[in-house]
Amino acid sequence: MTDALHGSEGGTHRRARVLSRLREVGVLSVADLARELGVSHMTVRRDLQRLEMTGHVRTVHGGVGLAVGGSDVRRPGAAEDRAGARRVARRAAELVGAGDSVALDAGPVAYELARALPEDFTGSVVTHSMPVMHLLAERAGEPAGPRLVVLGGELTGRRQALVGPATTDAIAGLRVRTFFLDAAAVDLRGTYACTTAEARVERGLAEIADEVVLLAPATAYTDSAPALVATLNRLTAVVSDGWPPAPVAAALDRAGVALHIAN
Repeated sequence: MTDALHGSEGGTHRRARVLSRLREVGVLSVADLARELGVSHMTVRRDLQRLEMTGHVRTVHGGVGLAVGGSDVRRPGAAEDRAGARRVARRAAELVGAGDSVALDAGPVAYELARALPEDFTGSVVTHSMPVMHLLAERAGEPAGPRLVVLGGELTGRRQALVGPATTDAIAGLRVRTFFLDAAAVDLRGTYACTTAEARVERGLAEIADEVVLLAPATAYTDSAPALVATLNRLTAVVSDGWPPAPVAAALDRAGVALHIAN
């Protein structure tokens, strides 16, 4: 096969098209991309390697998808943000029992929590996150693996989450022990999502959970988002990689919310 687009300019254009298609459909195989771009599988693999090295994409079971965090991966401080997400996720994983039923939110910390689930975890995972679904699909297919409950709906771009009426309808008949909420922002009023559609799904998952655990790296206290999800007194616990700002910490203490600090 002769590459239709070649050279450095062609490579840049190809990679931009790859990212555009992944934002549209979530996950594609190498064969799909080679066919759509009119290039060889080897060329696609080279492009994907470049994109993975720069943090734009992540290899998943059955193909390639956008890296969690999407278009934000190249902003200053992104590496530190990912390290904070991993610290919080590892501490949160200690709160998960081997046979628990949990709901994982869409977002970078929830994705890292899915990665950090212990090897002996055989419980159930409910999620509307496409990256989490693809990450756990292979484990869920194993005889001693977890059960994966996938919530359908309309795919959003930034967090690769499924939202909409189909998603909220699917939540209504479920129950989990713990919902791990990956908020886009946190302040004295509560937790926030980037869109009202995501906020509705997060509220629905909180309603079916016995406990709601907020995953809150340091950036959650400085970022902002428009859609209020839940007030702080709805939370059972917060997992952070440092102490929250004093007013938030005091509010959590008044609400009786447990605080777990990741070392």
